[in-house]
Amino acid sequence: MSTPPARRQQRAVAALFLMVPAAGVAGGLALAPLLALFGAVGAPWTKPRKLPWLPLIVLAAASWAALSILWSPAPRPEQALKILAIAAAGSAFVAGAAGLGASARPMARAALVAGVLVLALLLGIEALFDMPLTRTAQPGAPTGLIERNPGRGVLLLELFGFAALAALRNYPRGLRWGLGLALLAAMAVLSRQFAMDANAAAAELGLAAFALGYAAPRLAPRLIGFALAGWMLAAPWALLALTQFTEALALRLPASWGMRVHIWNYAAARIAEKPLFGWGLDASRTFGAEQRLGDLRFPAIPLHPHNFSVQIWLETGAVGALVFAAAIAAAGMAAARAIGAQRAPAAAAAASFAIIGFAWNVSYGAWQEWFMATPFIAAAAMLLARREAPQ
Repeated sequence: MSTPPARRQQRAVAALFLMVPAAGVAGGLALAPLLALFGAVGAPWTKPRKLPWLPLIVLAAASWAALSILWSPAPRPEQALKILAIAAAGSAFVAGAAGLGASARPMARAALVAGVLVLALLLGIEALFDMPLTRTAQPGAPTGLIERNPGRGVLLLELFGFAALAALRNYPRGLRWGLGLALLAAMAVLSRQFAMDANAAAAELGLAAFALGYAAPRLAPRLIGFALAGWMLAAPWALLALTQFTEALALRLPASWGMRVHIWNYAAARIAEKPLFGWGLDASRTFGAEQRLGDLRFPAIPLHPHNFSVQIWLETGAVGALVFAAAIAAAGMAAARAIGAQRAPAAAAAASFAIIGFAWNVSYGAWQEWFMATPFIAAAAMLLARREAPQ
């Protein structure tokens, strides 16, 4: 029988995943407050048996980012507090999921699977019937603007969907195959909806990483974690070295991708000016220059560089890049240790790392609260996919 603390953790983890459909179809903005709530409710409020080194590294990275507000040209104290709060709540939520025993895990796992399937259904309705849910919530808003909400929901479907696929290994064969194939088909079709081509690339990359994790369960999470950490350290210097080539390439790419290339190159040049400590938290918002791509004019950095690795360097410098790279590599090692040789959870972990790493480095800002919450929720989902006994 589960103890009261175990039931509390179980219900907190399950409740968050049951709210994923509503949060996801609305664009994911509710994920950060939900993580804060259920991280606090589901935290294992007991003295740890050993030093929790991964949360300490994560909190160190968040703390350095928050500290960089001291030399920022646009200090926003609330942003620093949000970064710290999400890191703390996310670490508590993952610890709660990790602490679920064999008797408590099935309920939370069922909530994960149900939440992902309902999210796929809601996004399917949005795609088939011209976004009725989104248009009801935002009447009169232009299509190009409101497409972003279900578009972000598709990314969440991909991110948690591969964990749900792995969790289905714990169900009877017929149910497993039926739901699994339906979920894969939904991800494949929905990844090409809502005018967000990055989602299609993320789905394909996630599927490849899922296959790698299944084939090499002990290696894949570590390998992808170290690859992302390595790119974190190398990103601005690789961009500077390849500037001449990438500037020529930008003219041949679709406009949105060509703009990204120009933004990254501009940010890399600014990083070289203040490489050690960076420009400070949210400094990305302060560069007033303009760039050109053919006849198109756009801000040199529109709010953020659309690249997590570049933004960490730009705002927190080499110190920030080192500590964030350490957190990413440590997360890969921790995932591999928690999973062992279990193929399906390792595949889910590899897919999660790949999708988050890709989306981080081509789309979203480092400090967007909803996206900061996703690695912690994805880690909990991966832990729920573990089998009750080793394979």
